Amino acid sequence: MTFSLRLRTIAVGVCVGGFAVAVSAQAPAKPAAKPDGLIHAELSLLGRTASVLFAPDLRANDPAHRALFAAGGQASGRVPIGELQTNSALKFGDVSVGKPGLTSFRYDLFLEATGDAWQLATAPAGAAADSGTSDSTGKIALVRERAAVAAPTLLAALVPVARDTAQLILTWGDVKATTGLQFQELQLPARGGGGGGGRQVAPVNRTHNEENAGARLTMLSQLNEAAVVDASGARASVTFARTFPKGTSSQSAAGTRRSEGLSVEGPDFKGLMSTRDGAVVELTLAPALRLSIDKAVRAGNVTLRPGNQTPGFAGAYSIWLKRVGDGWRLVFNQEPDVWGSQRDPKSDLGEVDLAYAKGGEPTRPLGVALVPLSADRWRLVLVWGPHEWTADFAAAQ
Repeated sequence: MTFSLRLRTIAVGVCVGGFAVAVSAQAPAKPAAKPDGLIHAELSLLGRTASVLFAPDLRANDPAHRALFAAGGQASGRVPIGELQTNSALKFGDVSVGKPGLTSFRYDLFLEATGDAWQLATAPAGAAADSGTSDSTGKIALVRERAAVAAPTLLAALVPVARDTAQLILTWGDVKATTGLQFQELQLPARGGGGGGGRQVAPVNRTHNEENAGARLTMLSQLNEAAVVDASGARASVTFARTFPKGTSSQSAAGTRRSEGLSVEGPDFKGLMSTRDGAVVELTLAPALRLSIDKAVRAGNVTLRPGNQTPGFAGAYSIWLKRVGDGWRLVFNQEPDVWGSQRDPKSDLGEVDLAYAKGGEPTRPLGVALVPLSADRWRLVLVWGPHEWTADFAAAQ
């Protein structure tokens, strides 16, 4: 049974300690549009969103895909794997996708193989079908390596690596293929000042209807967001603080947000590894990470359910890193909209072990990715400098 996760948000500014916290008023947990039958991996940086959509049943052992996985430099072929949606200008190496304007764009995605190399081909959505050709507008080189864990079906993920860049990771069969992408910030004058969000750009996802679009964009002017949407149209998301360019700051009605924020140059990162045993990591320059869900999900022995704020509405929780001996745990708290230094332990729901690894890009600001693992499972990935923490989630009754 697939999980169903949906949250539509309305963001408003609340002053906490002189800073603006984006608070999300909940809407009923129901789909905002007809499901498209695809899994979505989404990431919003700089107030702009990229979403990779793919079918949940693209099996690596399908005879139609066999040529892609041929050994000894014999791989060949071209397979349609999904779609890219964005309201940003994205750059994959020297390949540009989208434009720095006020419009959303959709591109069909094709995976191509020649010898031992894979590349991702893009074309305006429907263009190849309309013309009866397989022409592409861009060829994006992929770094191909053996996957640590094989994926019977295609999986895609978007993982942040800097304030404006991310990594697209495709895992299929025993292959892991990656490429970097950069979000281009839209340089337009803001309306009414504040927030750093500039003029409104239509959201690329279908989780927020038109009446909430402006509020969502206001929220994304202050926060980043990672999300996963399942084939039924269900959604889970985590919001986390944006980091602004060094030497600048984000001005809002509530005050000035320091530019280093949750970068490795900020005071919160410098105190990360000295967190005392049994304490949570405090974020003095940002709101707490906020997890939003529609229906029950399970992580370890903790079950999270909708309606924890208001019966019949989507669920919302804050999540916290906790130091436990030589390891780490993830704490779930019933208060979703609090500053990162204002956790109330009495509102804790439970906690689960986190897998921890060190060795990633040392300059990464605090970032989050929600990585699909199958039709009904996903992984929460937290990255900060060289540190990486993960926890797996699955559907619950």
